[in-house]
Amino acid sequence: MEMNEQTLKRLLAVADRQEIENVLGTYCRALDRLDVDLLKSVYHADGFDDHGSMKLNAHEFAKQVIEKLRGLCVYGMHTVTQTVIDVKGDTATSEAYYIGLHTVAADEQAIGTFFGQAYLNEQRHAGNLGKRHEYVCGGRYLDLLQKRDGIWRIFRRKMTNEFAICRPERGCSEGVPAAFFTGSSRDRHDPVYALALG
Repeated sequence: MEMNEQTLKRLLAVADRQEIENVLGTYCRALDRLDVDLLKSVYHADGFDDHGSMKLNAHEFAKQVIEKLRGLCVYGMHTVTQTVIDVKGDTATSEAYYIGLHTVAADEQAIGTFFGQAYLNEQRHAGNLGKRHEYVCGGRYLDLLQKRDGIWRIFRRKMTNEFAICRPERGCSEGVPAAFFTGSSRDRHDPVYALALG
C-alpha cells in the first residue's frame, strides 16, 4: 500500500512532536536527578535560557541550576503537563505548562538563601526553622527548538513563573502515605537509569 504525501507529512509531524515531548520530559528528569550532562543534552551548545534572574548560555545555565538545586534542596520534582507544539520543518515552537516542587533542607542558611530574609525572619518568629520548607511553583516553558543532524534540542527558552507557594513542609509518615512511599535518588543511582534498553 502506497502512502500519499499528506499522510507521510502527518506521520513525520507526529514523530517530530513525540521527539520534542521527550526533550521536555528529559529536561525534568535531568533537574530532578541533578544530572548536568543530561540537562546539557536537551539544549544546543549555542542555546540560551532565560530563567528570570538567570539569563545564560544554556550549557552554563545547566551547570549553575544543578549547583543551586544540589546546594539548597533535598528534593525536587518537575513535571510538564499539556503542551502546544508547532513544527515547521526543522524549527518548532513549544508552550509547555509545568509544575515544580522544591524541598529545602531544615537549615537556616538554606532557607534564607532560597526564600529570602523576610521569609526567614517570619519562619523564625513562627518557630518553623526546624522543619523542611517547600516551594511549589508553576508556569510555562516557552521554547524555540531546532532539529540539527536529525536531533531536536532547545535553542531558546523563556520560562514564566506564574504562581508560587512557600510554606513549611507538612507531611504524613503513617498509614497509606507511609505504606506507599518509595524514595528516589538525586543522581544516577535512581532506578530510572536501570531501565536503559541495551
